[in-house]
Amino acid sequence: MILIKDKQDCCGCGACAARCPKQCITLHRDSEGFLYPQVDTQLCIDCGLCEKVCPVIHQEPKEQQPRQALAAVNRDESVRETSSSGGVFTLLAEKVLARGGVVFGARYDEQWQVVIDYTESIEGLAAFRGSKYVQARTADTFKQCEAFLKAGRQVLYSGTPCQIAGLHRFLRKSYPNLLAVDFICHGTPSPKVWSKYLDEVVAAGRQAVSDVQFRNKRLGWKKFSFYLETTPSGQVSICSPAGDNPYMRAFLSDMSLRPS
Repeated sequence: MILIKDKQDCCGCGACAARCPKQCITLHRDSEGFLYPQVDTQLCIDCGLCEKVCPVIHQEPKEQQPRQALAAVNRDESVRETSSSGGVFTLLAEKVLARGGVVFGARYDEQWQVVIDYTESIEGLAAFRGSKYVQARTADTFKQCEAFLKAGRQVLYSGTPCQIAGLHRFLRKSYPNLLAVDFICHGTPSPKVWSKYLDEVVAAGRQAVSDVQFRNKRLGWKKFSFYLETTPSGQVSICSPAGDNPYMRAFLSDMSLRPS
């Protein structure tokens, strides 16, 4: 069974809990707000599947030289404005949806925490755009992704490198209809730190928040800013360079990151 003795040995992808046939693994937050698996030993049948799908236990050596490097940009300026950089995720996602596929990505929930979810519509892509510097919960999305793949649907799954590694281990086989998209990752900040930050800066409560952007381009592409908007007036409560924002400074200085 999966046992976490050192927190650096768990990336929180949730593959172990998703694959467990007895559903005896649940993810619980530690004192810093990060999710770690806990096993109900009374239900565990020692099948070993949780260990087999763990991307940390099975770190397969990979070719270090890039096979090919490409540069691209979305020609739609409105999409670029709401994307972290060039809006390429939207281009890939639109192609998959046009073929009757499904797109998984990170969005905010009603408490402005970050979760992985899926959409089958172009309109649903807007919520997935833009970097979100909070560790996202994968929840049941690995199982949902597998079900779509087995049904023959084309699937795009976007996530951190750890989440994509966990997805591949969870699936246990290659699917030609899967397009897995990850990105260069600085690390994943604590949802608890993010929650406390929101409670501190939004006096009216989280229900008053209408938009959050971690890489807003009002100050330019290179000097990006943290942006927070509140309702009902659409008032901009915060728009500050990343280096001046306490949450972003903690993220960029590695103070709020997951140990793994």
